[in-house]
Amino acid sequence: MMRMKRRAPWLALLALGLGGAAPMAAQTGAANTRSGAVRQAVEVRFAERVSDDLELSDAQAAKLRASVARWAGERRRLAARERDLRRTLAGQLRPGDAADEDKVADLSEELLDLRVKYAETFRDEMHDLRGVLDPVQRARFFAIRERLLQRVQELRQDRRAGAAAGGTAPRRTRVRR
Repeated sequence: MMRMKRRAPWLALLALGLGGAAPMAAQTGAANTRSGAVRQAVEVRFAERVSDDLELSDAQAAKLRASVARWAGERRRLAARERDLRRTLAGQLRPGDAADEDKVADLSEELLDLRVKYAETFRDEMHDLRGVLDPVQRARFFAIRERLLQRVQELRQDRRAGAAAGGTAPRRTRVRR
Protein backbone atom coordinates (compact mmCIF):
# COMPACT_ATOMS: atom_id res chain seq x y z
CA MET A 1 0.00 0.00 0.00
CA MET A 2 1.39 3.38 -0.97
CA ARG A 3 1.21 6.04 1.72
CA MET A 4 1.11 9.76 1.18
CA LYS A 5 3.67 11.89 2.95
CA ARG A 6 1.84 13.94 5.55
CA ARG A 7 2.63 17.41 6.76
CA ALA A 8 3.68 17.22 10.36
CA PRO A 9 3.84 20.62 12.03
CA TRP A 10 3.88 18.74 15.35
CA LEU A 11 7.33 17.43 14.49
CA ALA A 12 8.82 20.86 15.11
CA LEU A 13 7.51 20.60 18.64
CA LEU A 14 9.00 17.18 19.13
CA ALA A 15 12.31 18.67 20.16
CA LEU A 16 10.61 19.61 23.41
CA GLY A 17 9.62 16.04 24.12
CA LEU A 18 12.51 13.81 23.10
CA GLY A 19 15.42 14.87 25.17
CA GLY A 20 14.43 18.20 26.57
CA ALA A 21 16.56 20.73 24.75
CA ALA A 22 15.70 23.50 27.22
CA PRO A 23 16.11 23.09 30.97
CA MET A 24 12.68 22.51 32.44
CA ALA A 25 13.57 24.40 35.62
CA ALA A 26 13.92 27.59 33.62
CA GLN A 27 10.40 27.35 32.24
CA THR A 28 7.29 28.83 33.83
CA GLY A 29 4.50 26.63 35.13
CA ALA A 30 2.39 27.37 32.05
CA ALA A 31 5.28 26.51 29.75
CA ASN A 32 5.84 23.24 31.64
CA THR A 33 2.18 22.39 31.17
CA ARG A 34 2.37 23.19 27.44
CA SER A 35 5.58 21.20 27.11
CA GLY A 36 3.98 18.21 28.81
CA ALA A 37 0.92 18.49 26.60
CA VAL A 38 3.08 18.74 23.50
CA ARG A 39 5.15 15.75 24.60
CA GLN A 40 2.02 13.72 25.21
CA ALA A 41 0.53 14.68 21.84
CA VAL A 42 3.76 13.77 20.06
CA GLU A 43 3.99 10.45 21.88
CA VAL A 44 0.40 9.63 20.92
CA ARG A 45 1.04 10.54 17.28
CA PHE A 46 4.28 8.55 17.21
CA ALA A 47 2.51 5.53 18.72
CA GLU A 48 -0.25 5.78 16.10
CA ARG A 49 2.27 5.96 13.29
CA VAL A 50 4.28 3.01 14.60
CA SER A 51 1.13 0.99 15.19
CA ASP A 52 -0.03 1.63 11.62
CA ASP A 53 3.37 1.08 10.00
CA LEU A 54 4.06 -2.13 11.92
CA GLU A 55 0.46 -3.35 11.70
CA LEU A 56 0.33 -4.00 15.44
CA SER A 57 -2.54 -5.62 17.28
CA ASP A 58 -4.19 -3.56 20.02
CA ALA A 59 -2.37 -5.66 22.64
CA GLN A 60 1.00 -5.15 20.96
CA ALA A 61 0.37 -1.41 20.60
CA ALA A 62 -0.53 -1.08 24.30
CA LYS A 63 2.59 -2.98 25.40
CA LEU A 64 4.76 -0.96 23.03
CA ARG A 65 3.34 2.33 24.34
CA ALA A 66 4.00 1.28 27.93
CA SER A 67 7.58 0.28 27.17
CA VAL A 68 8.30 3.42 25.15
CA ALA A 69 6.84 5.63 27.90
CA ARG A 70 8.89 3.92 30.61
CA TRP A 71 12.17 4.21 28.69
CA ALA A 72 11.43 7.77 27.51
CA GLY A 73 10.92 8.74 31.15
CA GLU A 74 14.27 7.23 32.05
CA ARG A 75 15.96 9.10 29.18
CA ARG A 76 14.35 12.38 30.29
CA ARG A 77 15.69 11.78 33.81
CA LEU A 78 19.18 11.12 32.46
CA ALA A 79 19.01 14.17 30.18
CA ALA A 80 17.97 16.39 33.11
CA ARG A 81 20.92 15.11 35.16
CA GLU A 82 23.22 15.74 32.20
CA ARG A 83 22.00 19.34 31.92
CA ASP A 84 22.67 19.85 35.63
CA LEU A 85 26.17 18.42 35.30
CA ARG A 86 26.93 20.56 32.25
CA ARG A 87 25.81 23.71 34.09
CA THR A 88 28.00 22.81 37.05
CA LEU A 89 30.94 22.03 34.77
CA ALA A 90 30.46 25.31 32.88
CA GLY A 91 30.56 27.10 36.23
CA GLN A 92 33.85 25.40 37.03
CA LEU A 93 35.32 26.38 33.67
CA ARG A 94 34.30 30.04 33.78
CA PRO A 95 37.08 32.30 32.51
CA GLY A 96 38.91 34.09 35.29
CA ASP A 97 37.92 31.55 37.95
CA ALA A 98 40.28 28.82 39.07
CA ALA A 99 38.68 25.45 38.37
CA ASP A 100 38.78 22.70 40.97
CA GLU A 101 40.57 19.99 38.99
CA ASP A 102 39.18 17.13 41.08
CA LYS A 103 35.64 18.47 40.68
CA VAL A 104 36.11 18.91 36.91
CA ALA A 105 37.46 15.36 36.62
CA ASP A 106 34.51 13.95 38.60
CA LEU A 107 31.95 15.93 36.58
CA SER A 108 33.56 14.88 33.29
CA GLU A 109 33.57 11.22 34.32
CA GLU A 110 29.94 11.36 35.42
CA LEU A 111 28.98 13.01 32.11
CA LEU A 112 30.64 10.20 30.20
CA ASP A 113 28.90 7.60 32.34
CA LEU A 114 25.54 9.29 31.74
CA ARG A 115 26.07 9.30 27.99
CA VAL A 116 26.73 5.56 28.09
CA LYS A 117 23.66 4.94 30.27
CA TYR A 118 21.54 7.03 27.90
CA ALA A 119 22.68 4.96 24.90
CA GLU A 120 22.13 1.75 26.84
CA THR A 121 18.48 2.66 27.42
CA PHE A 122 17.83 2.21 23.70
CA ARG A 123 19.44 -1.23 23.71
CA ASP A 124 17.58 -2.23 26.87
CA GLU A 125 14.31 -0.99 25.43
CA MET A 126 14.82 -3.09 22.31
CA HIS A 127 15.50 -6.13 24.51
CA ASP A 128 12.25 -5.48 26.39
CA LEU A 129 10.38 -5.42 23.10
CA ARG A 130 11.41 -8.99 22.25
CA GLY A 131 8.26 -10.26 23.93
CA VAL A 132 6.09 -7.71 22.11
CA LEU A 133 7.43 -7.39 18.56
CA ASP A 134 8.87 -9.94 16.19
CA PRO A 135 12.43 -9.32 14.88
CA VAL A 136 11.25 -7.59 11.70
CA GLN A 137 8.90 -5.32 13.64
CA ARG A 138 11.69 -4.45 16.10
CA ALA A 139 14.03 -3.57 13.24
CA ARG A 140 11.36 -1.44 11.56
CA PHE A 141 10.55 0.26 14.87
CA PHE A 142 14.23 1.02 15.38
CA ALA A 143 14.47 2.51 11.87
CA ILE A 144 11.35 4.67 12.34
CA ARG A 145 12.63 6.01 15.63
CA GLU A 146 16.11 6.64 14.25
CA ARG A 147 14.66 8.70 11.40
CA LEU A 148 12.54 10.64 13.87
CA LEU A 149 15.45 11.32 16.23
CA GLN A 150 17.60 12.36 13.31
CA ARG A 151 14.91 14.79 12.16
CA VAL A 152 14.61 16.21 15.69
CA GLN A 153 18.36 16.85 15.68
CA GLU A 154 18.06 18.66 12.34
CA LEU A 155 15.22 20.79 13.68
CA ARG A 156 17.22 21.68 16.78
CA GLN A 157 20.21 22.66 14.64
CA ASP A 158 17.99 24.72 12.34
CA ARG A 159 16.43 26.45 15.35
CA ARG A 160 19.85 27.22 16.84
CA ALA A 161 21.15 28.50 13.51
CA GLY A 162 18.05 30.64 13.07
CA ALA A 163 18.36 32.04 16.57
CA ALA A 164 22.07 32.76 16.05
CA ALA A 165 21.25 34.60 12.83
CA GLY A 166 18.48 36.56 14.54
CA GLY A 167 15.74 34.82 12.62
CA THR A 168 13.49 31.89 13.26
CA ALA A 169 13.59 28.31 12.13
CA PRO A 170 11.12 27.03 9.54
CA ARG A 171 7.77 26.24 11.13
CA ARG A 172 6.53 23.49 8.83
CA THR A 173 8.37 20.39 7.85
CA ARG A 174 7.68 17.18 6.04
CA VAL A 175 8.21 13.80 7.59
CA ARG A 176 10.59 11.72 5.54
CA ARG A 177 9.71 8.07 5.26
